[in-house]
Amino acid sequence: MIRLEGVSKYFFAGTPNQVKALDNINLHIRPGDFVTVIGSNGAGKSTLLNVIAGVIEVDEGRIELDGKDVTDQPEYRRAGFIGYIDQNPLASTAADMTVEENLAMAFMRGKRRGLSRAVTGSRVMAFKNALSQIGMGLENRLKVPVGTLSGGQRQALALAMATVVQPKLLLLDEHTAALDPKAARLIMDITDRLIRTNKLTTLMVTHNMEQALRYGNRLIMMHRGKIILDVGPHEKQRLSVPDLVKRFTQSSGDVFDDDRVLLAQVE
Repeated sequence: MIRLEGVSKYFFAGTPNQVKALDNINLHIRPGDFVTVIGSNGAGKSTLLNVIAGVIEVDEGRIELDGKDVTDQPEYRRAGFIGYIDQNPLASTAADMTVEENLAMAFMRGKRRGLSRAVTGSRVMAFKNALSQIGMGLENRLKVPVGTLSGGQRQALALAMATVVQPKLLLLDEHTAALDPKAARLIMDITDRLIRTNKLTTLMVTHNMEQALRYGNRLIMMHRGKIILDVGPHEKQRLSVPDLVKRFTQSSGDVFDDDRVLLAQVE
């Protein structure tokens, strides 16, 4: 499905402030995998998703999707088959456009035709179907400006936008981090249901260790640009948050001291 071979990324290359954000990453994600990604601040989690999506170019290595080399493919090309949601509800949706127009924009992602061609009778039905899977009643609010929706509703819409045309790969970058605990739990339940129902291959970055353990069939932990832990479904089911912290120390030689991640487990 998705394969990264020897992928490295530098920021401020050639300067005294040079940072190796990704350090020789080798990762193979199989079709249908739901992989959660955890790690301390600055571990390279978001950078990993950004190089896969084409937002950031790699400096070394190769990225393949379905056996095709997409390393040099620009973001707008990859957008046709990769769904991406980040943590900011305002960034993934257009506030001045209606719910329907946002979905139409998502439907045309990676295509050259204009927005008006995406809003046809049959596609409106597809939009309603995508929204009905979310279960928040947005299928009855197609003409409502997105700017009037709550943060949770906007992230729910972003999920519908990312999956209205089933992507080959869904990337979620802390997409519940900006929400209150109640809304975060709701969006995660919706996310899990959509992924299971549509059998979506998914890579989800989270700062919440309990989320990382509860959802998905595989977990990877990153530190200083490297993958230091990669566990499958059977081992993952037996792990607890204290186990993860202990495994981090064993694998990295450092103490896990990211308060944001440690405190997230009590949300």
